[in-house]
Amino acid sequence: MENFDIEVVGDKKTQFTYLLQELQLIVSETIETVVSNYGKMPIKASNWVAIVILKRIIESTKAGETLIRHEFDRDSAVLLTNQMELRLDLQYISSDPTQAQIWLDHTKTFTKPWKVQSQLQQLFKDENEFESEKIMYMRFSMVKHGNPVAETFAYPLAISNGSLIVPPEEDILLGKFALYSFAFFSELYRSFEAAIKDFKRCGLDVMCQENKAKFINMMMNDIYNKNILEQVKTLKSLTRAPELCNSCGYVPKNKIEITCLLKQNEKVENFTCEQYKPVRE
Repeated sequence: MENFDIEVVGDKKTQFTYLLQELQLIVSETIETVVSNYGKMPIKASNWVAIVILKRIIESTKAGETLIRHEFDRDSAVLLTNQMELRLDLQYISSDPTQAQIWLDHTKTFTKPWKVQSQLQQLFKDENEFESEKIMYMRFSMVKHGNPVAETFAYPLAISNGSLIVPPEEDILLGKFALYSFAFFSELYRSFEAAIKDFKRCGLDVMCQENKAKFINMMMNDIYNKNILEQVKTLKSLTRAPELCNSCGYVPKNKIEITCLLKQNEKVENFTCEQYKPVRE
């Protein structure tokens, strides 16, 4: 990989936003490179589909930036669901370029060329990877379709066990900002990876852009992981202990489960701490 010297300065929001925008520039540059070859060498149908999908995802990413900045995270989730579906289409086509023509010839207005479940099964053979992809898609889809099961993940207010749930309005630890910035980045990057695979298969020279994107991806992973560690450290310093169990309120010694901190105001019935209870002699 070539050496790239990029310094990201500023607060956390600035760092996340900078990397997200930098990736968009790299993807746009790659599209221009591919299109510039038009007339010099044949551009395959799969290349055109990749360009169309990438342009749409860039557009959606820009919209996502605006929503994240103004803390409209639920609407961001709707966009992310759409991006996942587009990314799956691109990954599916890059794994089998003949599918590009099916995408182009599609005429049904009430359904996509392929079902998401089918794409997930064919693209992710590893069981853990498949489950992870499926759960992530299901999670954001609940917001998109207004599923009440999602509670405050999908609505500003929710009702559970006869109680009104009101989540914190301010993202003090930048948990949501970091999560959604990272998610938008990840969807664009993974889509770009699939497109690069298709471009290279057709003999297009996009190695420079590929290396830049890999470098930016490493930087994003680094600042996201640091942000998570900082959040955990801050949460551990809270004086008020989180509720680990709805029935007994037991808190394990020297342990704070981050899931519990997220759920402490939701009173989820099936969330218990049996595995953390001390063994009775």
